[in-house]
Amino acid sequence: MKLMFLIFLILILICSLQADSKWLGKDKVLHFTSSAFITYWNYGVSKDVMNNSKDESIYFAVSFTVLLGAGKEFSDKKIKKTNWNWKDISYNLAGIVVGLFLINNMR
Repeated sequence: MKLMFLIFLILILICSLQADSKWLGKDKVLHFTSSAFITYWNYGVSKDVMNNSKDESIYFAVSFTVLLGAGKEFSDKKIKKTNWNWKDISYNLAGIVVGLFLINNMR
């Protein structure tokens, strides 16, 4: 089941790289994958390096990743003078969910 989920996820990401719409595209794939990676990595740092409990590490990883995603959108709005992009935020949140899935099933 885990392997099928990952294969399905990879296929969707590959197809999304080729698309160019408001909901699909390279930017959305980057938001998704970076959020999943940052969540997973921050969990490892909190759990293995800082010796926090599993719950504390999950809280730290999710909070830090949400903060980074919101900070990115805020900087886009102020520096690039673009609007706050809720689609990017939704892909960040989806990446966090996948990061948590990986933490619970692969660690």
